[in-house]
Amino acid sequence: MALLPRFLRPPDRFQPRDRRIVLLMSAAAYVQGYAQAQATNTLPFARLSLGLTPGEMSQILAITRIGSVLALAFSFYGDRRGRRVPFLLAFVLLILANVATAFVPNPTFYTILQGLVRMTATAVAVLALVYLAEELAPTIRAYGIAIYGGAASFGAGTALFALPIAESGTEAWRYLFAATAFGLVVLPLLYTKLQESRAFHEPGREVNLFSALGGRHSADFWILAMISLLAAAFSAVSLAFALERLVNELNIETPRAVAVMLVGGTAGGIGFLVGGRLADTWGRRPTTTLGLMMSLAGGLGLYWLENEGLIVAAVAISSFGSFAAVPSLGAHRNELFPTSIRATAVVWLNTIGVFGSIGGLAIGRFAIDEVGLAMTVTYLGAGMLLAAFLVRLLPETRGRVLDSESAG
Repeated sequence: MALLPRFLRPPDRFQPRDRRIVLLMSAAAYVQGYAQAQATNTLPFARLSLGLTPGEMSQILAITRIGSVLALAFSFYGDRRGRRVPFLLAFVLLILANVATAFVPNPTFYTILQGLVRMTATAVAVLALVYLAEELAPTIRAYGIAIYGGAASFGAGTALFALPIAESGTEAWRYLFAATAFGLVVLPLLYTKLQESRAFHEPGREVNLFSALGGRHSADFWILAMISLLAAAFSAVSLAFALERLVNELNIETPRAVAVMLVGGTAGGIGFLVGGRLADTWGRRPTTTLGLMMSLAGGLGLYWLENEGLIVAAVAISSFGSFAAVPSLGAHRNELFPTSIRATAVVWLNTIGVFGSIGGLAIGRFAIDEVGLAMTVTYLGAGMLLAAFLVRLLPETRGRVLDSESAG
């Protein structure tokens, strides 16, 4: 921390308990990021190995997204009986499902196992964020979540750097899935050092899977749901077709196009720390609003600008905004709901975000051929503007202390 510029340092020092929970969750995040990235990274190789067409592979990936909904089982258990057990169970199943994918004989088993990966990765992420929100002091809560997000991105980056292994043979993509077994090294650390959240107490009132959708917290929930839906619809299309834009519309060579995305994305990576710092000092609402607007501006720049240097800047601005919104919105989501429904509410919001990405891609299916990529992204960008406005309707939660029934 001492090596960071003063502005990027957290406002308060991390106490031993804070450092422990951030270290534990970041170790899990690194494994989660690596595991979750494999399906996308190895797609070209796994598709050919399993004898699938691009359309068939797209369908399989769509089906596996249903696993995110099934993560509700882990979150509901976590809200009823505690965070620790479902978190550890999801972490172990995530590793085992991804390792087992290395040995799949056909597309059916691939779909089932990657559906399990989706389910458990979502559960690990949600319960980790709940842990961080409940364990860290309000003045460093978003900053701790920022470190967690950076660790997950680092894991995904490691998966990307290891991708050349998949080119070494027809079935070499399986080695990358099998390598997820390294995550088992982290398990003893989690099992022995991870304690139950101090904020958790078994709920004194009856709650169910749908409690977050109604009642006195429903207004905040549905505002957050619309924000998740609209932001995911824009991001899904703008990210999915970024290389299409660079390679096929601007005729940039593929290696150079990848370099543009990596340079811009890496430059924007500091957004995690800046967003966490701003969220803890400036507030959740203004930081999330700024992040969404920067993501929108950079995303539109990618599809309207033609100068390569300006496109790198646009990618950096978009990445910075997206990364900055992660810790701010992550803290905000957890702080708005009481302990009895916190994890379940966050999984519902993640699920609605998945539906948003599916909806955005469905719109793109018809709109891109009619009006082109740039206009399609621009239309979806109107949803991002609405999402930024909706953030202003949420109560500010910076500094809120979370106990057994805090929030709202």
